[in-house]
Amino acid sequence: MQFDKARLAANIRARRAALDITQQQLADRVGVNITTIVSYEDKDGFMPGADKLCALCEALGTNPTELMGFKKEAR
Repeated sequence: MQFDKARLAANIRARRAALDITQQQLADRVGVNITTIVSYEDKDGFMPGADKLCALCEALGTNPTELMGFKKEAR
C-alpha cells in the first residue's frame, strides 16, 4: 500500500471534526502552533514527524495506521 498525504490530511480533519475541536485546540494538545495544524490538514502541506504523528493520534483518539489511512488487506 502506498502512502497518500491527501488521505492523512482528510483523516486529521475528519477526526478533529468528529471530536468537535478547533484547529487551535488540536494545536495546543499536540504542542504545535495553529499554522502547523493547518498545514497537516492540507493535502499539499507538510508531513508530521513521527513524534507529532504520535501526538496527533493521542489527541485524536486513534492510531497511526488508521490516521494515515492504511487498512488491513484480506489475505
